[in-house]
Amino acid sequence: MKTVKTTFEIERRLHARLKAMAGRLGLNARDLVAEGLELVLAKYDGAGDQKELAARAKAARERLRAGYFDGPTDLSETWETRVLSATEPIAPYQP
Repeated sequence: MKTVKTTFEIERRLHARLKAMAGRLGLNARDLVAEGLELVLAKYDGAGDQKELAARAKAARERLRAGYFDGPTDLSETWETRVLSATEPIAPYQP
């Protein structure tokens, strides 16, 4: 694997924590930083997908509010009507 050398600045306290954690884990700081970068990149790689899913969910909620729901508008009234007018016991739902 080819590598690239890079330089960046971090706070002294963060550097001390990095070195201490690397020592406890038996790693060097470079390996721990590389693992951290992989985690951060994985977190944000799917951010576009999450935004699209959130937008689609919002649009679906708006369609429901606008009246595109095909079922009864008042479920509680429908339930009461069905239960109170039943001539035979209603069987429990079984998937």
